[in-house]
Amino acid sequence: MGPITRENPPPSRTLGLLLGLLLIQVESVFTLNVNIGVMYAAGNKEAYGQAVRDLMRNASLSPEFPNVTFSFVELERSCTEKDALDNAAVYFKQRGICNLLVVNNDRKVVSQDHSLEGEAVHCAYHDLRQNNSELLTIIVQRPQETHGLPPNSGMWVTSYPEPADLSLMIVNTVEKYKWTSAFVLYDKFADAYKSLEKFLNWAADRDWLLRVKEIPLIGEGPDKVDRPALTTLLRQIKSSRESHIILLSNSAIINDVLDRAVYLLMVNYQYHWIITSLNAPLGDLGFDDFHDTGVRVTFFHPNTELGGTTRIFERLVLDGALTLAHSAVEAARAVNRGEMTAGEAQCRLRDYITQIEFDGYTGNVHYTNQHGRVKVRNNLVMDLMENTGSHLVKVGRWSQVSGANLTSQFNSSFFTNPVLGGKILRIISKERDPWVRQKPHADTEGLIGVARYEGFLIDMLNVMSKRLNFTFQIDVRDNITIGSQNETDGSWDGMIGMLHRREYDLALDAVATRSFRLKAVDFTEPIEMAGYYLIMKRPSKAAPGLLQFLNPFSYTVWAVMLCANLGVAILLAINNCLNPYEWGGLAKRGEVEEEEGKSLNFFNSLWTVWGAYVAAGPEFLPRSFAGRVLASMWFFVCLVAISSYTANLAAFLTKTNLDQQISSLKDLANSDYRFGALERNTIVQFLMNSTEEPYKTLGRRLKRWKGEVLLDSREKLLKKAEEERFVFIADNENQFRVKEQLCKLIVVGERFFRSPTSLMFPRGSPYVTEFNRQILLFREEGYMDILRDRYLNVPGECATKFIAQDDGQLQIESFIGLFYLLLVGVALFLIVGLVEIFVYRVKPEKKEGETKDDTPEPKLEINGQLNATYL
Repeated sequence: MGPITRENPPPSRTLGLLLGLLLIQVESVFTLNVNIGVMYAAGNKEAYGQAVRDLMRNASLSPEFPNVTFSFVELERSCTEKDALDNAAVYFKQRGICNLLVVNNDRKVVSQDHSLEGEAVHCAYHDLRQNNSELLTIIVQRPQETHGLPPNSGMWVTSYPEPADLSLMIVNTVEKYKWTSAFVLYDKFADAYKSLEKFLNWAADRDWLLRVKEIPLIGEGPDKVDRPALTTLLRQIKSSRESHIILLSNSAIINDVLDRAVYLLMVNYQYHWIITSLNAPLGDLGFDDFHDTGVRVTFFHPNTELGGTTRIFERLVLDGALTLAHSAVEAARAVNRGEMTAGEAQCRLRDYITQIEFDGYTGNVHYTNQHGRVKVRNNLVMDLMENTGSHLVKVGRWSQVSGANLTSQFNSSFFTNPVLGGKILRIISKERDPWVRQKPHADTEGLIGVARYEGFLIDMLNVMSKRLNFTFQIDVRDNITIGSQNETDGSWDGMIGMLHRREYDLALDAVATRSFRLKAVDFTEPIEMAGYYLIMKRPSKAAPGLLQFLNPFSYTVWAVMLCANLGVAILLAINNCLNPYEWGGLAKRGEVEEEEGKSLNFFNSLWTVWGAYVAAGPEFLPRSFAGRVLASMWFFVCLVAISSYTANLAAFLTKTNLDQQISSLKDLANSDYRFGALERNTIVQFLMNSTEEPYKTLGRRLKRWKGEVLLDSREKLLKKAEEERFVFIADNENQFRVKEQLCKLIVVGERFFRSPTSLMFPRGSPYVTEFNRQILLFREEGYMDILRDRYLNVPGECATKFIAQDDGQLQIESFIGLFYLLLVGVALFLIVGLVEIFVYRVKPEKKEGETKDDTPEPKLEINGQLNATYL
């Protein structure tokens, strides 16, 4: 698509006329000559130098503007050089110039074969040593991150609109068109790319559904599109049925995108494009292919009254020069009022930057403080253009202050979908968690309509309405049923009856698809799989027994360990008696006291072995190497035994009572639990008529207990499961109540007897196909997974509460046996203590002067007799 040809007056004549009209009211009695230094960066002198010269010449020679003349010095420097702008400032100051116009079109420099030749960078001051406080720098370059000016660097004025302003322009325009969804196509080299993040943040605040895609480019070049990948991307947009498209790109790429869109029949009455490139309506884009297509394209034009097809950057350069001219007018007036001399006015133009305002080549030009000495455009204004056939017409205006004002001839409620666009659907629903539920504070906040509700289906419907551009009215009832057919007259009740009678357009409920329901309604694509669950009383911890602390080891292990205690004690006592290097042998030779020789007799050895076993530490340690070897091996056995006991004890003390836990219908058939279901559920007939096990066994029991376990109310069955040894074979509706409200119950096992759930429409509804398409798209995009994680795969209040209550703390019941054992020990302590006191008191006291019987004690004989004293 070639650019459209327009005839426009030459820029120089237009500039002269503009300046004459703007400055005609200036009445000065002298001529103020203003010196301007113009620095061209990145090879911009050839592109923009002549326009600046024409502007200044016309300003100086204009008969309507005789009292201000301009002289300027041009300098070309590349901002890729270190301190380029600082050096230019020095150059101009040496010539008495303190008003600078910096022109830096820092777009990527691309050769004809689309390979990168280089990259220009932003111009900025860096030198902290220079005193440039008198400088006024009008900078014409694309926005960048805020550049911190060095001290004494004068005033910095940027004429390019800020990204936030361009973002606001797009947002206000989309709001005016009443869009709620769109595809956003961008390329990272575009001017508008810097405004993308802010635009998306504002769109998120408005709950718009935007799908953002990068335009595929070849290599690193900014102007060559990967056409096959672009075709695939546009096919994806077309298949999504989205007809709102925002292009954040430059003109060369926009032409390629629209060329592919024409090929794919996406330039027709069903589509509305917003093109953000400010050069697109300035001759870069042709509209011949739009003729008689009915397509709607919106552009942003900087000023339709001035400049013709002059491109946006050149317009900004001219407005930068006009800024200096208007400031010079204000300075001349100040001189005329005697507020300063003509010499002083030369470097005082910066004082009037925020006071001037004029209609320039880029619309309204006015500056305000951003921070400190930095001035930015304020009160930005853009003309809104739309195509009429192959021509552009002005349909409104956007301003930074008042937003977008449209006078478009197109219908602003432009439809997105030919079937559902603009329709108002009547929807019947029932409150059922997690599909549709009332918000917790709906009454206190005074919410009405759909705003009162949330849930899986509410969220899905809200997104779908934005994509297909329909609205809806929802009627949520508490006690309405899905519906059943009257066998007498064939009529239907419940939601199915309402749909059958065309009272509503949609039943918003996850209804299990059943063949008999197809007589009256149509189902959409499945939303989720439903099924039946087993609900029973939540298991408690195992009832602790008095000897529960013995459970980590079997009784055989306990017996073996006690025998080992006794055996090791006997071996230590024998070693004490026979080994000459043990306590007993040393005592016989008089090397230790006689009492020390008894340290490892049988009773002391038994106490030492027991102390090691209970990790209390031995009271007496062997002296001989043989005794130490035996003791070391026993200590190691005790270490392993104690570690194993400790680890296993924790599991036994916190063990949940899983005795006869049910997890499937097979387990239920093999248990002694009673079970039941809602008598109208389809699974009841299935079990009663089944000839396969375990269903046959379950069906036989249902027939036997029919009056007791097949009830007409879910509440009765849930109460029965809560109070009795009873399992409720429950449908999908009860699962979420158990998770959120009935914390004494638990859902066990996997879902069985599964079937898909869908939305219901009246038979032959034209909306079913469009809903099906969106449901499939939701699956492909992962949105159904997001909803599933948000509403279905949540633990629920009961699980959280149960975990909080059962946080691993052990109760007194787990230790009752140990305390009973302690009481037995206390009783033995009292008995033995009393016996010792009694024996001591009845034992005759030794008389004063009575010596110990000198009869020698039996000694160890060679023939093997044991000495009783050390054994």
